[in-house]
Amino acid sequence: MAAAAAKITAVDFLQGSCRQSLFPETKSRHSHRLWGSIHRRRTAVPLRLSTRGSIISNSSRVLVPVRPKALISDNVSALVDGDSAKMGDSQSKVVHLFRCPLIQESASVELLKLVQTKISNQIIALKTEQCFNVRLDSDLSSEKFQVLKWLLQETYEPENLGAESFLDEERQKDGFNVVIVEVGPRLSFTTTWSANAVSICLACGLTEINRMERSRRYLLYVKAGSGCGNGRRSCI
Repeated sequence: MAAAAAKITAVDFLQGSCRQSLFPETKSRHSHRLWGSIHRRRTAVPLRLSTRGSIISNSSRVLVPVRPKALISDNVSALVDGDSAKMGDSQSKVVHLFRCPLIQESASVELLKLVQTKISNQIIALKTEQCFNVRLDSDLSSEKFQVLKWLLQETYEPENLGAESFLDEERQKDGFNVVIVEVGPRLSFTTTWSANAVSICLACGLTEINRMERSRRYLLYVKAGSGCGNGRRSCI
């Protein structure tokens, strides 16, 4: 019974609690580099905006605060500042798995109201998903990949986990511009969530995984002609 309870707890941890909480509290006292650890002072949480769903922004989550910044761009792989640290290196690869939705529908409604109030009333709808960025020392076998999917997917919604972004399918819609916002950890630092997730993966025999980070992705539907998501790079 204790072993079964431990497995359930591990799966629940990897699946995350962000569907119930939009803004998790900052608890970590220290930020960790990939190859060491340093101390950082806390500052505001940044956002970077991009209409390219394939771009993973190098911005910070609540757990790893840095300077605030935001950007909208179309077909431009640009960052607001010079931070270009990457999660992978020359001897590792990164696999991305996507799961939707990030938050429940009722929470999405409340978030949309907040976005319309704080950012722009031209944003008329939004959809969410989360991305698991998994760094590997070597390729996973098909059996181990199924174990990884089992850890990350919802028990009763396995079809909502995939290797391709669910939001990319929604990017083209008549009469609307779309903007994808992705918020994740600064990739030069390892979060405490990643450390715990890797420990769970190792306990399940996934020894190839050495890091796993989550990012939150939001697809915003903007009225056509409003000036957002129209190919001009601009700040919100």
